[in-house]
Amino acid sequence: MRVVIQDASVLIDMADGGLLDAWFGLGFDLRTTSLVLREISRKNQKIKLQPYVVNGQLQIESSSGEVLAVIAKLHATLSSRLSIEDVPALHFAGKLNCVLLTGDKRLRQHAEERNTETHGLLWVCDMLVARGALLPGVAADRLERLLERGTSRLPLHECEQRIVKWRR
Repeated sequence: MRVVIQDASVLIDMADGGLLDAWFGLGFDLRTTSLVLREISRKNQKIKLQPYVVNGQLQIESSSGEVLAVIAKLHATLSSRLSIEDVPALHFAGKLNCVLLTGDKRLRQHAEERNTETHGLLWVCDMLVARGALLPGVAADRLERLLERGTSRLPLHECEQRIVKWRR
């Protein structure tokens, strides 16, 4: 089973876009970090994620004192500023040699520099459609919902291309 570490931006977009049930149904070993969960501040998003944590579908990589020291050192050495919440996702993705899901450009760049496979929410949507977890029209509706909210950092042109393709 493929391990996937998720940052806050992707989890927030999945919660806001109504994609969580489909995503957690694909059978990946899905994880995040305790700091990422704390970064999710809106109550409705936390409520949507909580059942997956409780039933073990979303595993939490917690940070011991030793791991926190490694994370603090990594944070200090990064050339571009990443939030302290993003650094554990980078650390665990490297440590576990797994996929990192992020919508953060700087986090993606640092992960790719470390040869960590990195994807974003559009990859998730592509997977959901390709594996039949969402019908193409439903995926287009969910993506439009995210764009209308105006809180996502998704690339507009790529979103529009997928929406047109999925509506055919």
